Amino acid sequence: MKKLFLLGFLLFAITAKTLAQSGQVFHLNKLSKQDTLLSGWKFQSGDDQQWRNPAFDDAKWKAVEPDQDVQHFDELKKAGIVWVRVHVVVDSSLANKTLAVLVAQYTASEIYLNGKLIASYGHVSREPFKVKAYLTSKEPFVIKLEPGKDNVIAVRLAYEPGLTYISSLFEPVPAFALYVNDYPSALANYHVYLHGIKNFILLFSLFGGAILILFCIYLVYFLFDRRKKVNLYYALFCASVCFITLPNEIWGVERFGNLSVQMWMAYGEGLFFVIGMVFLLLTVYALFNYSHRKIFSFLIFIGACTAVYMYFNGRTGFLINTDAIPLLFMLEGIHVCIWAIKRKIKDAVFVLGGIILFVICITISSVLDQGTILAQLLWGAGLICFPIGMSFYLGVQSSLTNRKLLSMLNEVQILSAQNIAQEQEKQQLLESQNETLEQQVSERTAELNQSLNNLKSTQTQLIQSEKMASLGELTAGIAHEIQNPLNFVNNFSEVNMELLDEMELELNKGDKDEAIAIAADIRQNLEKISHHGKRADGIVKGMLQHSRASSDTTEPTDVNLLADEYLRLAYHGLRAKDKSFNADMVTHFNDQLPKVNVVPQDVGRVLLNLFTNAFYAVQQKQKTEGPNYKPLIEVRTSAEKEFVKIRVKDNGAGISENIKDKIMQPFFTTKPTGEGTGLGLSMSYDIIVKRHNGSIDVDTKEGEYTEFIISIPI
Repeated sequence: MKKLFLLGFLLFAITAKTLAQSGQVFHLNKLSKQDTLLSGWKFQSGDDQQWRNPAFDDAKWKAVEPDQDVQHFDELKKAGIVWVRVHVVVDSSLANKTLAVLVAQYTASEIYLNGKLIASYGHVSREPFKVKAYLTSKEPFVIKLEPGKDNVIAVRLAYEPGLTYISSLFEPVPAFALYVNDYPSALANYHVYLHGIKNFILLFSLFGGAILILFCIYLVYFLFDRRKKVNLYYALFCASVCFITLPNEIWGVERFGNLSVQMWMAYGEGLFFVIGMVFLLLTVYALFNYSHRKIFSFLIFIGACTAVYMYFNGRTGFLINTDAIPLLFMLEGIHVCIWAIKRKIKDAVFVLGGIILFVICITISSVLDQGTILAQLLWGAGLICFPIGMSFYLGVQSSLTNRKLLSMLNEVQILSAQNIAQEQEKQQLLESQNETLEQQVSERTAELNQSLNNLKSTQTQLIQSEKMASLGELTAGIAHEIQNPLNFVNNFSEVNMELLDEMELELNKGDKDEAIAIAADIRQNLEKISHHGKRADGIVKGMLQHSRASSDTTEPTDVNLLADEYLRLAYHGLRAKDKSFNADMVTHFNDQLPKVNVVPQDVGRVLLNLFTNAFYAVQQKQKTEGPNYKPLIEVRTSAEKEFVKIRVKDNGAGISENIKDKIMQPFFTTKPTGEGTGLGLSMSYDIIVKRHNGSIDVDTKEGEYTEFIISIPI
């Protein structure tokens, strides 16, 4: 027996000596109801897969406790990736226990036991921006630690930069913590933890649900009466407070997984708390029409600064944003309520009471352990105090408003009865007057009908006068145009007479071939005589079409030929009046232009009117500008999408902006009295827009040019 004891002692001494070579050892010799945090860790910056080997000598590694706040773990933040190791010796008395561990971390990790990977959370990488930290669920898992031996746990840790490390449940934010216990106890502790989380979530869900109902109610109030901004501010306050509780309803007890999403949601909670306080104060300001808001700007500045501070100092900044900042805003709210009470604004005491209760609850909550249900109950109760005070105030105000409305309704009913009696008297009087009025109306209607008929007749005469006026403009141009084909007819007729004499001589001579050649010349001349005769006939028909009333019969028309003909007629018409007048005419006709179904004589009138106006404009400008001015008329046709477009542009004096909208009105003219009727553009508008479903647009710049654009559907 003594020999066995001596052998055991020697084995223990050898084991202890071996473990001593590796440094500090964590001896697990007993377990309690609470999970045991492993300590005695050592760490090394960098990344080397050999460090997971249990035989690796880590005696020179620095001691560290990786369960420290991740934002205070400077070596980890600086290196980005480190290894931590701990040696665990389990007492033989625990040999029959099933051991389990649970992990709490705000990093990414790979956990090795005696060189073998047993767990991995998140994504560990040597490149910092590829690291994906992972928040664990704290659910325990079984680990096989061999009693009496050196069990080496090596952990590869990586830090995810750019996050604000906040726990909205006010828990610690450890870089890496490993707890050990027997599996049943660890599982029981895990369920106790889940139960606490469920209570926390239930508490916030109740507060958040109540405030969500208020948000919906007051948003509807604002949508029905947008003048009352107080309802909007109060609804936005409730929405901000709802967002504070939103993550609790979203994740529930499953608040684990991708760390960055949860950290930013936690940051959003703190940020929206400040935003909610801003809208709360705006609500109080609007409620009492308080206009002295210098302190408000200062509070917004402080809130913005703490929001930035919260990014760099997660937990501390979160506590400031959810405890200290609300108190500052509420103190200003108390000041405004006292100001309202001094000015005898009824029922402001309800709002004041809600704010004071909020301040009391938040103050007491801030000095308690934030992880307890009592602290969070007081904090949530504080949130609901202001809405309760507001509800009392608005309810009383609504009651007073209803009383006033009932009183006004009674007055309206009395006045309505009086009005009905007066209306009955008026009705009797009106009935007696209606007969007289009907007779007078009949007489006046007959007179108006006669006047309307006279007006229509006068209008018809004026339109015909405008047509005749434009016909007068055409006369000189037509005379010039018709002279050319007549000259050709006369000339070729004389030539043919001479050729006939020659042919007679050749026939007498018997030269048949020469006679046939002369006959061919005569035939060509006759064709030219026929062509120019038809040209003269076309000019005469055009004049007749222009002078007679429109038949409203459309026919396929070549717009290029129509524009070219009326351009020359308008030019020669003005030349007949003023021999000294000359102008350059530039045409850009699209050869591929399709024919359009129009009433040719109507569109001809429009073109003649535009050309005449253009020549008149450049003639008047020439009189003032002198010989250096070169009159120019440009005509362009094109097919654009489903329209044929005719552009008539002159470099005259242009049209001023103050009369541009009037030029299409009947009887409006800028010409001197006796030179224009003011119906030309009005008729043109009716022809293009009303009869042909087109449009007339004007582009002009005073002193430089005017361009009319006619658009006719193809």
